[in-house]
Amino acid sequence: MKRLLFIGLLLITGSVHAVNQGASRDAVLAELGEPSGSMQRDGKEIILFKNGTVTLLNGAVIAADLSQDYIQQAKERVIQAEKFRAEKRAEQERQKLLYPEDHVVQIQCAYSKTEDWSALPEFIRPLQGDYGCDVYIPQGYHESDNLFYNCLVLEAPALWDSVKKRVRKEKWIVVILHEATGQQIGKTMNGNFLAAYDDATERFRIDKAHIFLSGRVPSSIFATMRPVAGIILQEPDFRGFEKIEFNPDFLRKNQNLRAYVLLGNRDRDNLNSQARFIADRIPKSYIGIYEGNTTVMPAPLADNAIDWMKKEYRIP
Repeated sequence: MKRLLFIGLLLITGSVHAVNQGASRDAVLAELGEPSGSMQRDGKEIILFKNGTVTLLNGAVIAADLSQDYIQQAKERVIQAEKFRAEKRAEQERQKLLYPEDHVVQIQCAYSKTEDWSALPEFIRPLQGDYGCDVYIPQGYHESDNLFYNCLVLEAPALWDSVKKRVRKEKWIVVILHEATGQQIGKTMNGNFLAAYDDATERFRIDKAHIFLSGRVPSSIFATMRPVAGIILQEPDFRGFEKIEFNPDFLRKNQNLRAYVLLGNRDRDNLNSQARFIADRIPKSYIGIYEGNTTVMPAPLADNAIDWMKKEYRIP
């Protein structure tokens, strides 16, 4: 009777354990461990374990006669497995409500770490405090438990329109920093980046090897504070750094940093100056020139930048 009850338990609860009708010999051994012996009878193999016996025909389980202790353990494991699945489903539903897919949601974050920022000019050293940012979660995120996602960090909300169509297609996570204001704009912008970066990489499944930044000069400074794979810069103006003789170490966090830089050709002297500033400090860079100038990066130019980064890092 106990044999029939045990097999029945496993058939009702699903293949939680390997000792199930039709299971293979290898699966049985994986479940019950090394046998103490075996014997052949009427063309069947009877394997002896400390918990009982398992009978196989043609290498597949047809019966099991196992101890009450093992049956009780099996029941408890089935219950625990179902409890785990229920908790996982509940947490997944909670995450879906908090962070709906294919939507931009606002999250609160904070920067409170004590770090040495003496390499930065005093007026842009990160300010500790509470911050916020927006995050785009791609379609399918919550159903892909083990998948880590490429991430694009945008320096300002205005850049979202430039990339939203492309990142939806690519299924990238996007972190959008809030607009910095006030007298300590450099300090708060850098503090906001650190708070958002640290929070997002802990809260979401982000592939830390494929985090990219997009913006102007601040995004280049972000790259000196946290590891990123690449920066997409639109018309950065580093003349202010040159005036105060600040020489940022862009490769400090990633010796293989890539930079895709877009420059307008209206001011030829400034174009050449900015191009040299980048090329001298980031060897693996691409300088793109476009007609005139523009306040916000057009989507086609953003697409070109993403294409280049994907090619550099061999991202499918």
